[in-house]
Amino acid sequence: MRRAVEQAVRETGAVLAGYFRDVSLRKEFKSPRDLVSDADRHAERFLMTELAKLDDVPFLSEEYHPRTALSTGALWIIDPLDGTTNFVAGIPFYSIAVAHWNGREIDLAVCFIPPLNELYAAEKGKGALLNGNPIRVSETNDPLHAVGAVGFADITKGLPRDTLGVFNSVIRKTRALRRLGSAVADLLYVARGSFDLFWEYGLSPWDVAAPSLIVKEAGGIVTDFDGGDDYIVGGSIVAANQRLYPFIRDEVRANFR
Repeated sequence: MRRAVEQAVRETGAVLAGYFRDVSLRKEFKSPRDLVSDADRHAERFLMTELAKLDDVPFLSEEYHPRTALSTGALWIIDPLDGTTNFVAGIPFYSIAVAHWNGREIDLAVCFIPPLNELYAAEKGKGALLNGNPIRVSETNDPLHAVGAVGFADITKGLPRDTLGVFNSVIRKTRALRRLGSAVADLLYVARGSFDLFWEYGLSPWDVAAPSLIVKEAGGIVTDFDGGDDYIVGGSIVAANQRLYPFIRDEVRANFR
């Protein structure tokens, strides 16, 4: 099924490419800062149609099925366009994410960064791939040598707690911090070893379900802010290589307010 999902994701990328930098693209705000466009909706409908041919189970997705709950039954967890702000602004960095939940865990994940033609995939227990080649997380062990990634969903959503304290602390202790504008891409770049660590609060299941499996299959550690397994629906996530995970976990615990 992985090959078929990869094909569906690539075709979804082609759908999005038809909208990219289209000045007539219709868009609207679901909330003061939460943008959605016709590209999101069209890509999601297309992707759901293709995936339903492979396993006709419910969807947990951003635009049409955001309230579907994880259960003991199988699900597709999808984000057809992560990085809508980048996409609408003409910034060529956005992602597609598909995860298959088997009722207990994510057992299959495929993600695609269309502008870079980077296709990531993982099956439970079989390792992680980038365009068919194995990938591994980095081996950086000194925070001062680390390049980290962070997002600010907590700020843009106006949540009562935020990670600004974590950012202020970690940026002084690492070589650099980056924000790609797509949590999916941030996690994928941890998996490939470009980023050494990542954290964010306020994310949704479709942002993390697929790339989290890819990080783990690439040898990384993924948890929630408390060090547990509630990162898919719990809203908080920490991802890092084995050596730097304790550092970023402790930073989050000490500075998340």
